[in-house]
Amino acid sequence: MMNSNYGKTYNTFAEHPLAPIYFKYIDLLISRDLNQDVQHLLDIAHAPMTEENIEIVTDIVAALVEIANEDNVNEFEELRQQLENPN
Repeated sequence: MMNSNYGKTYNTFAEHPLAPIYFKYIDLLISRDLNQDVQHLLDIAHAPMTEENIEIVTDIVAALVEIANEDNVNEFEELRQQLENPN
């Protein structure tokens, strides 16, 4: 997966700067006892980046970014702010 801002290539999604929002999603699944697919999602994050894995991660992260930007009172707000201001 290529980071277009810096031209850096990541071997796995877990190395990508957007990985924290993906793992936050997994944490929320676990906290709500919806963890039937958690291991599969973790495996995808740490697997080599295939077209199939990129599609799965992209769909999840895109939905989470949309949720984070909807309002300022949700579980992703703090994470959104960290992603916007990494320093």
